[in-house]
Amino acid sequence: MQKFKSLITIITLVFSIAACGIISSDNPCRKHVEKKVMVDLLTEVFLLEAHVSHQQTMTNIRDSLTHLYGGLFQKYEVTADEFEKAFECYMLDRDLMNSVLDEVLSNISIARSKADEKKEAESDDLPPENQ
Repeated sequence: MQKFKSLITIITLVFSIAACGIISSDNPCRKHVEKKVMVDLLTEVFLLEAHVSHQQTMTNIRDSLTHLYGGLFQKYEVTADEFEKAFECYMLDRDLMNSVLDEVLSNISIARSKADEKKEAESDDLPPENQ
């Protein structure tokens, strides 16, 4: 539960920045990464961040984030620079960024439900003395 509090805090912060009007939605911006790819990539970034933030046995894992992100960027065929520029562009369009983040939250909620179902199914398969 704690890891999702951190994730929700990050997402709330991004929503707050996008919603407060500091960044005008009138700014023209070319999208460097398709919306679907950005949604999927951000979903995995948030899940990775949540996982890493709760790994207490791995003290140097924060140093590995660049490497871990590299794997995600490679999976989606996006460079770190392209992602950064795309993220900045999405932030310039408040409505689009809110739409992206809504989809990310939905994806995370679905992943959470699937994980809970899997965990419940696994505990149902255990003999009573192991529960």
